[in-house]
Amino acid sequence: MPHREQKHQSELRKSLEIIDQNNITSRIITGDFNCPNIDWNLHTVNGPDRETQQELADIMSLNNLTQVHEQPTRENNLLDLVFVSNPTLIQSSVNVPGISDHDIIITDIDTKVQCNKTPTRKCYVYKNANWDIINKDLQELKTIIENKLNESVQEIWNTFKSNLFRTMDANIPNKEIRSRNNIPWLKKKQIKMLERKQRLYRQATQKKSGQATDPSQKNANDP
Repeated sequence: MPHREQKHQSELRKSLEIIDQNNITSRIITGDFNCPNIDWNLHTVNGPDRETQQELADIMSLNNLTQVHEQPTRENNLLDLVFVSNPTLIQSSVNVPGISDHDIIITDIDTKVQCNKTPTRKCYVYKNANWDIINKDLQELKTIIENKLNESVQEIWNTFKSNLFRTMDANIPNKEIRSRNNIPWLKKKQIKMLERKQRLYRQATQKKSGQATDPSQKNANDP
């Protein structure tokens, strides 16, 4: 929220409403809110643009979110904030020097990601199927179904399904497949971008500390 506009507060409010609708109880919201005049202990504002800054404080209070970072992140201004729904999980929240005009926030939280293990699923290897026997079984199944036309739709379906899977299990090799517990929204392209970002960050921090960013670079006085 670098420009501190009223529309950004409205978008934040809508996002929090969506989170509530999805019954997400543990929430962490962090970023540059550019609201330096809020007293987060009292939820009051003492400075210019009071209405916009007060709305941010009211939104967070309404959603039971606590601001836990206390150190100024740009000169004497507390601009970068960390909001949590359960402040008892916070171990610490401190600054470290950044490569921009803002410090970097490091917040230690006593929590862990819950990964739901997906059950294994049966995968048929159709290229190795015995189609001659399968076709024979299906012809016999056709006769069975024709003799059951006076039964209910559900009973006919159950007969068809059970016989179909019986011949599939008997005549098509199968194997158990377990899905990987990876992050579904991180595709190959995003992973490469994250690796590139980390590489550029290391180069920038080395340059800031006076180290060469390229091992092939040498001091001009070296032979």
